Amino acid sequence: MYILDSSVFIRGHIKEGDTATVPGVSSELVGDSKLRFEVMRGEGMKIQIPQEKTIKQVSHVAERTGDSGVLSMTDVCLIAAAIELDGVLVTDDYAIQNTATELGLDIEGIVMDGIKQRRKWIFQCESCGKVSKTIQERCRVCGGAMSRKNPLG
Repeated sequence: MYILDSSVFIRGHIKEGDTATVPGVSSELVGDSKLRFEVMRGEGMKIQIPQEKTIKQVSHVAERTGDSGVLSMTDVCLIAAAIELDGVLVTDDYAIQNTATELGLDIEGIVMDGIKQRRKWIFQCESCGKVSKTIQERCRVCGGAMSRKNPLG
């Protein structure tokens, strides 16, 4: 089964076979992409509402990888749906791909190549340079803004 992100509908990358998505994807769509969503829904696309325990599992992993600050609730629900339905997650979103890969899920890109390696992001103070492995808005040393950085350079 394919679990479809909004980018599938936006780009018109329609998948054959069993498909599913989550309710939040619909609210991210307008115009032709919304029509594509409705057509696929009418043709039997499953709308999965993930369980709270699976959402918490995904959120915990996203915090560990450093992706939680950039994943929306819809993104988290898509990953949770892929777990529950044992599906292939179809998305071009690298943060979704990074978290999903950390969870051992199969992913498929649409236009973009999939991620080449998993990352565990770090957070660095823009003022004093203090590094943290956990997400936080403000530096505990100087109070400066923290930003997400690639740990490999």
